Amino acid sequence: MARAGADEVTPNLYTYSVLIGCCCRAGRLDNVIKKGFRVEAITFTPLLKGLCADKRTSDAMDIVLCRMTQLGCIPNVFSCTILLKGLCDENRSQEALELLQMMPDDGGDCPPDVVLYNTVINGFFKEGDPDKAYATYHEMFDQGILPDVVTYSSIIAALCKAQAMDKAMEVLNTMVKNGVMPNCRTYNSIVHGYCSSGQLTEAIGFLKMMCSDGVEPDVVTCNLLMDYLCKNRRCTEARKIFNSMTKCGLKPDITTYCTLLQGYATKGALVEMHDLLDLMVWNGIQPNHHVFNILICAYAKQEKVDEAMLVFSKMRQQGLSPNAVNYRTIIDVLCKLGRVYDAVLTLKQMINEGLTPDIIVYTPLIHGRYM
Repeated sequence: MARAGADEVTPNLYTYSVLIGCCCRAGRLDNVIKKGFRVEAITFTPLLKGLCADKRTSDAMDIVLCRMTQLGCIPNVFSCTILLKGLCDENRSQEALELLQMMPDDGGDCPPDVVLYNTVINGFFKEGDPDKAYATYHEMFDQGILPDVVTYSSIIAALCKAQAMDKAMEVLNTMVKNGVMPNCRTYNSIVHGYCSSGQLTEAIGFLKMMCSDGVEPDVVTCNLLMDYLCKNRRCTEARKIFNSMTKCGLKPDITTYCTLLQGYATKGALVEMHDLLDLMVWNGIQPNHHVFNILICAYAKQEKVDEAMLVFSKMRQQGLSPNAVNYRTIIDVLCKLGRVYDAVLTLKQMINEGLTPDIIVYTPLIHGRYM
């Protein structure tokens, strides 16, 4: 491959690993496959990652199940993990499970472990097949593999999403009983589940239990509670949580601000909304398209179309070009308040900027013209 003076340099395992990695990053995966390098299993890791990232999981499967054996390589846990994740990412979790079930009998260096089972369980949940996910979860026990915090958290998150809070709490109790301590993600799933099902008292009670267990709430926890409160027009309580975040050393993110801004906008509290916006900018967080849309809608709700147009124009002053949603909102506002001519001008501006109007944009224009 290379020469240093008169001496030939023989490529080693590291050389091939670097070469394969470069080919993958350059998108020249076929070059690697055609060469048929005789290397060890670990060298295949970047190639398998590249194939799976390129949605060529079938090629990756061929390498793990056939090519590696032909080249005298035994697939290891890294090879199998990459392949299973690739299959699950392509919504082929059933194939991933079948491959996982083959592993104890294939004589390879890849016995099933908790990470591989977690990959398949998450794949089934992502595909919307909780029954197979639970069956795989129980299969772990039959194989003598104990679930870890990732396993339990995935099960709990799925149950909370389905608002099956009693079952979620049963799994949580089992988790603790088996010596696996919940983390912040686990607790956030349950807080979200209680909020989604309208059980704020239970959510607050669980938050207190979370703190007593030594797990500090994070920004996501606070955002979940604030979102529920704001959607139920309880902005004062949401603001108390917001104020407590900085005291606890938590820095509100763009989602935090958007949640509270939306709450104020829905309530019609424009002064509080602008004060919060000023605080947001003061703290170094620049408004995004969603923030501007909240402001436009807030003014539109109170029929203050000039103020809404001013916000719309301020986007450009801050270096932010309006997107399709922003245009859709302002056109709808103008039409509802009888300013169809201005709406048509805004539509032309939208088209000139390369944005394609959809049926939602045209509907208020049509109604406005024939009213």
